[in-house]
Amino acid sequence: MKNLPNRETNEKQADYSLGQTIDLLSQMDWSFLIDLYKCRCMEQEYISQLYFNERPEEYYKNYLEADEETKHEIEDQNNKRLQAQMARLKRKLKSRGLIETTSVNPDALNKPSSSRGSIHGKTWIYLTLRGLRIVEKRLDIPDEAKLSKIEVDMERAKKEHFWEIAKLYLELKYKIFSGDMKLVQFDEWDWYPSETVASDNETLIIRPDAILKLENQLFYIELDRSTEPVYRSPFFSEQVSIQNKLKRYYDVMRLSTNELIREGYIAIVIPTAKYETRLQNIRKAADYIFQQAGKVFQNSSKVIVSKSIQDILINYAELNSPLENTES
Repeated sequence: MKNLPNRETNEKQADYSLGQTIDLLSQMDWSFLIDLYKCRCMEQEYISQLYFNERPEEYYKNYLEADEETKHEIEDQNNKRLQAQMARLKRKLKSRGLIETTSVNPDALNKPSSSRGSIHGKTWIYLTLRGLRIVEKRLDIPDEAKLSKIEVDMERAKKEHFWEIAKLYLELKYKIFSGDMKLVQFDEWDWYPSETVASDNETLIIRPDAILKLENQLFYIELDRSTEPVYRSPFFSEQVSIQNKLKRYYDVMRLSTNELIREGYIAIVIPTAKYETRLQNIRKAADYIFQQAGKVFQNSSKVIVSKSIQDILINYAELNSPLENTES
């Protein structure tokens, strides 16, 4: 036990070759690194819950038969065990130069020391340049599609937004499409794509936060954090609004020669919505756009608005169920 601190210090200072780094990566390590590559950033507390979530009864055989006091002790012991696993994973990947972490709150640094308190907040995890290149080699990413480390680092300024999108992906992968419900088609998730079409007067571009493809159905994923107005102010003609964004979607879908794009669904996820009012206002905006679109779109059910990605898929299934189609 006396050698444990020295072991950790030596591990941090170790200089692993690329081959040694790859040889010592487990399947769990690869899964985490690939998810981190796709998500751009991860919040450590969420990672602990996602990857290290073994229930006490799965590890301690005497848990179910124990009295309440003993159960609480076992639960505390289990939590400490999982936290230790998370610490080992982070330490291992950092020592191999694959990830980097930060927890500094820059706003706290500007306060006087007498009222500053802690300068640390959430712990965020990112891939290093070495981590990016190793994962891209594992995934066979072509050169023209490889990520720029500078651009990835610049995205840290918007980490809260990127993280909310990333959680949609992780929820789909580990909660909705896991086990018996796993769909091979879920692998078709495109991050930050763009679609361009040319009209008679201009070139139109839409940039969803992500595109999800299930079998032959596209979903344009838009994450709404309740920061954009639903309707444009009459005093600001260039103001971004949900209604303007929907209008751009409909124009692109109408002009596209690709049937998959034309028949796509616009999925607006609002994880921070506390009330139904914003959801209802967005649906009303979609109704208005569809009325203006005429025969191009049959009804505004092409826009699905909900608080979670799971509800989006449930609503889609209900809209396309045989009973629903018969009644309509």
